Amino acid sequence: MEYNNRRRKYNNIYIKSLTLIFLLFIFSVMILNIIVPDKGFSEQENRKLKSKPKFSVDNLLYNKFTSKYEKYMADQFILRNFWINVKSSAEIISGKKENNEVYLGDDKYLIAKFKRPDKDNLEEKLKAINTFSSGNKELSKYIMLVPNKIKVLQDKLPEFAPVDNQLEYINKFYSGLDKSIKTINVFDTLNKNKDKYIYYKTDHHWTSEGAYYAYLEFCKSSGITPKEASSYNIKKVNNEFYGTLYSRAGVKNIDSDAINVYLPKNPEDVLINYLEEKKKSASLYNSSSLNTKDKYSTFLGGNHPIIKISTMSNSAKKLLVIKDSYANCFIPFLTSNFRDIVVVDLRYYSDDVNTLIKDYNITDVLMLYNTNTFFEDESILNISDYE
Repeated sequence: MEYNNRRRKYNNIYIKSLTLIFLLFIFSVMILNIIVPDKGFSEQENRKLKSKPKFSVDNLLYNKFTSKYEKYMADQFILRNFWINVKSSAEIISGKKENNEVYLGDDKYLIAKFKRPDKDNLEEKLKAINTFSSGNKELSKYIMLVPNKIKVLQDKLPEFAPVDNQLEYINKFYSGLDKSIKTINVFDTLNKNKDKYIYYKTDHHWTSEGAYYAYLEFCKSSGITPKEASSYNIKKVNNEFYGTLYSRAGVKNIDSDAINVYLPKNPEDVLINYLEEKKKSASLYNSSSLNTKDKYSTFLGGNHPIIKISTMSNSAKKLLVIKDSYANCFIPFLTSNFRDIVVVDLRYYSDDVNTLIKDYNITDVLMLYNTNTFFEDESILNISDYE
């Protein structure tokens, strides 16, 4: 009897101690989440992290505040990268073919999931773009939504992976746009060349080769003469690139990617002006980025609020590119076709786009995004002020 009483006593102490430790842990995490400053950017995932949403009655009523706050907390959670890596390692050891919204595909391709876009959000984006279009009738306007690996390389997905048809959403969005906006279909050419190195295996971006095929499609739609592939020397500048999906999925024993750049055989003089940073460069490539984790930022030095590229082209056309990072390896192909190229990333640029068009005498506008980012990110709403 005495032994049983002593045992119950020790069990109670053990349980209470564990409970206390757990509560102290939860309390410590809560305090750290409050006092540790928010991070603006994740180097591991190479993306901008969510900032604390502003509270408003409308956002609360339509459940927008709660949704945005959940995404903010997920992005800013203390030791976030550590917990991601722990979760990733445990699930891969268990034999899962998907981790942290990344599929482990055939031929060691890492493929990001496609999230079905919110209907109301798509309508807001259509309204913003169409409002922008109606206010700029004199411009030649184009939009290119680039399908991701999950559509083009769908034959590499794990068996029975549940996937929505990304192309259907692209085409549906295209059909709602103002008819003066020329929609550019790049799925067909990417699908035709899917056995080539058009997407990085470990990263969410396309390669320069994939971007070149899309450049040819843009030239067809815009009536400009493309530069033939034979006009370039293709140079491998790095073969040790492990991208965002490698970090997110937490996989090991996967070969690194190679980064190739297309260099004109007849070099063209360009001047790249990083306007907000107040610096200039005579190269479209930043070789110092090859020594960092984010080697994709070799192209244009990564993402910036606004860049102005001056070329020696004989064309009188001036292009505004409204974009995400997929455009960074695409833009170098355009330098012989436009006199000036102004590049704006609305995730970081907060000034009025219409004023920008007037100030730089823009003649053409290209909106270029990868589909995953376009449907998830809301920055395109800043293209035009509308109620």
